[in-house]
Formats: sequence, C-alpha cells, structure tokens
Amino acid sequence: MRLCVFILLLIPVCSWALFCRQVRGRMKQIDASNGQVYAVDFGGNVFTRRGNSWARVLGRMLHVTVGATGVWGTGRDQVLYRQVDGSWAILAGELTQVDAGGDQILVGVNRRNNVFCSNKMAAVSAVNHNSPRYKVIRGKMKYYSCGPQTCWGVSPSGYVFCRLNVHPGSCTGTHWRRVDGRFLMVEVGTDGTVYGIDIRGRVFRRTGISRCRPEGRRWVRVHFLRRSFRHVSVDLGILWLVERNGNVIQCR
Repeated sequence: MRLCVFILLLIPVCSWALFCRQVRGRMKQIDASNGQVYAVDFGGNVFTRRGNSWARVLGRMLHVTVGATGVWGTGRDQVLYRQVDGSWAILAGELTQVDAGGDQILVGVNRRNNVFCSNKMAAVSAVNHNSPRYKVIRGKMKYYSCGPQTCWGVSPSGYVFCRLNVHPGSCTGTHWRRVDGRFLMVEVGTDGTVYGIDIRGRVFRRTGISRCRPEGRRWVRVHFLRRSFRHVSVDLGILWLVERNGNVIQCR
C-alpha cells in the first residue's frame, strides 16, 4: 500500500497514488473521452476544456457526452443533439441521458427509464432528425454508460447492473449481471475502468475487471475528506469529479 498524496483533498490510504486539484468553474455534469472534456453547468450552459480553462460552447443542454462517435447532448426538451460541422444538429430520439463512450456505439435512457442503443454504423452516420436508428434494451435504468467491452447501468432504485456481450454490431448485448451496491451513477472510462458515485455521494472504483470477469470483483472506496459528489468521469488516467455544490476536481 502507498500513501496517496493530495493537493487539495485527502485520501488516507489506497493502492494507487492520486494528485488532485480544484479547477475553476461550477458544473452539474461532466464527461471525458479521447482527450476531450465537456461539461454542463446548472444553467444548462455547455463548456469544453481547452488547456487550463473552460471554453463556452453555444447551446443549452441537460446532459453532454463525448466519445468515439463525437459530441452529443440532450436538451431540457429531451431532444437529442449532435455536433455536426461545429453546430448542434437535432437527431432522432427523446433522451434524458446519453453516452458515447462505447466502441463507436451510442446509448441512452429516456424519462421513463427505458434503455436504447444504436449500433456503430447507425451512430457514426447519424447527422439529421431521421437518424440514428435505435434498438431497445430490456430493463429499466436511470443511467447507462459504456466502455470498450461492457456497459453499466443504474436502476431507478440505485441498483447496479453490468450489460454483457456488447459489441459495435450488437449494441444490445445479451443479458444483465447484477453488481453489489446502490449508486447514483456509474461511468466507464475509455480504458475500461469503472467509477461510480453511491447514493451517499461517495466515490468508488471497481476492481478485478477482466475479460473472464467483466463485472469485476469489488468496489474500492476513494476517500475524500468531507466532500460529497454528484458526477464522475475518467479518461487517459485523469479522474474528473463534480461535487454536489458544483466544484470540479481533477485527479491524476
């Protein structure tokens, strides 16, 4: 075990070192992938990270995501948008949360907690209100996120599930596998790492993930002293966290 050294936050003991700092800005939600970071503040304003500062992106969104299929967002009207040629194009579907972190697939949930996905060809080629085409995934989820191998969902009651056998040509996968814990959200990184925020606002990392055990073995808490979180995202070894009050924390 090594002592984790923090700049602004304290983690007593864990198995990997993290150096954290608070960055300027107050956000509601954040998403990072492929070296890009996008976020939405409490007013619905959209921002992207450029260097050490935030740059405003025109438009207002409820939720944004960035991944191999591009930059997507859902509006307060639940309309799905995608950045096409530098502006937001209206696409098919009414979603409240969307995720583009999988292997060039798109997934999301609507206000009724129904789960949808688009295969690689449909997601990559989507540019207007007639696209993409969706497939329905059985089950009810309030949050759904995908990585290169698996997708993870959180039910309306906070229970966690791993979706198995998800592929670019078969975004629906085959079945759910229940995972322990009750969470607000679970996010999958581009390298397959899985982080989550539990119902008490605490941060956890899923360990023991492998090809033979895609759901992993257990949750390991990342201890932050007297801080409570609402959102987490990870990319290129950088952990992005949003506290309940909107403060943004970056950890390496």
